[in-house]
Amino acid sequence: MTENKKEELKKKVIFLGLIIPVVIVIIGVSYAFFNVPVEKEEEKIVLTSGDLALTFKDNDDTVENIEGTWNFGDTIEKLLVIENTGTVDAYAKISWDNLINTYLAESLTYTLEEKSDEGNATFKKIKTANKNIPRSEIASTKVLANYLFIPAGRTNTYKLSMTLEDLAEVDQTPDLNAIFITKFALEQSQKMTAENILESLNIKINPHNPVDFSVATTTDETADGLFSMPDDYGTSYYYRGAASNNYVKFGKNAEGQDMWWRIIRFNGNGSMRIIYDGASTSDSESYTKDFALSNQPWNANDDDAKYTGWMFGGKQGEPSTSKEEAQRNETSTNVKVAVDAWYKSNIVDTGYHDYVSDEIFCNDRSFDEKKGTGYGNSNTYFKGRTRLVSDINPQLTCPQENDKFTVEEISGGNGALTYPVGLITADEIMVAGSGKYDNYDNYDTAINFYLKRNKFSWTFTPSHFSESGGFAFIIQNYLYSRLISVSTVGVLPVINIKSELVHQLQGNGTIDNPYVLQG
Repeated sequence: MTENKKEELKKKVIFLGLIIPVVIVIIGVSYAFFNVPVEKEEEKIVLTSGDLALTFKDNDDTVENIEGTWNFGDTIEKLLVIENTGTVDAYAKISWDNLINTYLAESLTYTLEEKSDEGNATFKKIKTANKNIPRSEIASTKVLANYLFIPAGRTNTYKLSMTLEDLAEVDQTPDLNAIFITKFALEQSQKMTAENILESLNIKINPHNPVDFSVATTTDETADGLFSMPDDYGTSYYYRGAASNNYVKFGKNAEGQDMWWRIIRFNGNGSMRIIYDGASTSDSESYTKDFALSNQPWNANDDDAKYTGWMFGGKQGEPSTSKEEAQRNETSTNVKVAVDAWYKSNIVDTGYHDYVSDEIFCNDRSFDEKKGTGYGNSNTYFKGRTRLVSDINPQLTCPQENDKFTVEEISGGNGALTYPVGLITADEIMVAGSGKYDNYDNYDTAINFYLKRNKFSWTFTPSHFSESGGFAFIIQNYLYSRLISVSTVGVLPVINIKSELVHQLQGNGTIDNPYVLQG
């Protein structure tokens, strides 16, 4: 859009109805415990249930909806207050209520910050359901933020900042006549966990977790329920073996084909981690297993330990001189660039981005200082190699904070990603049933697990750096490592589905009746 056109729109865009006369409270029906009485007072709403009581106040409760001019780039703020006057801790959800938003999908963004009533507390950004205010042609209710923790006796103030973005590369002419009207609603919620999700989906938990991961699976070991292991959000429940019940059909790619996925695990916060598995024509209950991307090098350069990372410090071709520089998340490796482009074309541009949750991808670059320096041309053996080759002790937690790749820091990670997409880790492959590293002798017949393929694909886990170059773990029908400059390796993107959508899955996870998202 030209600057002249922008200036013209800045004079004409009208922003409607953000200031609210009364806070409307809607009681959820998902969990019977939260169907509680509502008492409306002149300036606040009180929810009570036994020893639990929440008070919700809106700072603009005496002002009616009005029309006002809001220019591109402007931000307006509202303060919302939740007070827990009860004797038990509580979780709350704030929603856009009676929302009408006809602005372009990326034009209206919002952030939410939280401050408690404790001494010297400052506003801190917290995780919201989306970055953009949802579009809605008719009045509807959409989640703004969920799982807000309100300790007993505590008052939390939330600063909501809403911005009409000035999008340099987008024609925002349709925003000229767009409208935005909303109220806000409060509901009690409960902390979302993997256990909640599994219960809602009627998926069993197997209490007998594997103890010897060097042994490859030969059957469907999760037929009697999923196995568990700690992750960075709590406890993950993962599929192992042939897994005939972890099929998901989600989204359509840029060619209009249905995309098929396999569930890796249910994360500790209730989100669901899935790996791309192929595509099919519409409405087909079968598909062609294939890579999302083929013949991809991890990185064209492999003469520095820094290139084993998903991102690295400095430019391509510049040698690193310290661990801190090598592991500074500034520049994307070649495979990350390709995966980001795939995600943009097949998830964002096809309208499925709002289903995807921003969760940690672990690019574990930790190492024992006795086994290298982690930068330059120093031989370095990363802990992933020790964990999976020497000790056979896979884990789903991430040792280094800097290696926890997320889009936003509020998601518990480093905030370095452009999109919430990554790859499966070598640890996830071993717990899924690959058996010991380089299990070449019997990979062709005996090993039977849902990640088994006939061609190599990259994992998210660095292996080592030596005089031969950098190595990362790969998976075929067994776990192996390979030079990062090799150009014949496939890519299977991994994403996470939001917890609030996972419990709405339809189907039973079989290939004839795959899980389908209802959002």
